[in-house]
Amino acid sequence: MATTITPLQPGTEAAAQECAFAIFGSDIPPFGPEDYRGSWRTALHVIGEEWVGEGRFERHTVRTATVINELVATERLFGAGSPEAAEVVARLRPLIDRCRHFGITTADLRRRGAQFPEN
Repeated sequence: MATTITPLQPGTEAAAQECAFAIFGSDIPPFGPEDYRGSWRTALHVIGEEWVGEGRFERHTVRTATVINELVATERLFGAGSPEAAEVVARLRPLIDRCRHFGITTADLRRRGAQFPEN
């Protein structure tokens, strides 16, 4: 079965609503655009402020740093290409995607204890 994705037009309400759900997922606070002059673009900004204000940004950074450290430890124990490491990478990938959405940097992760492997 093929899946078709319809591209969203930048700056539209549909794009802002999709963006809200893509970024926040189940973390979206229980309010909608009707609470903010009917605009998802306005609501998206408010949701971001709520997410940061509630400490979710900090918790996400710490959670991501913890999984990065788990990956490093797993790779040392089982090897970088091991099935065990692949499982950790699968859990890490969505965390990193959310970090990108919020501009969480490698430096932020290091400050929260992430131990990146030396190249």
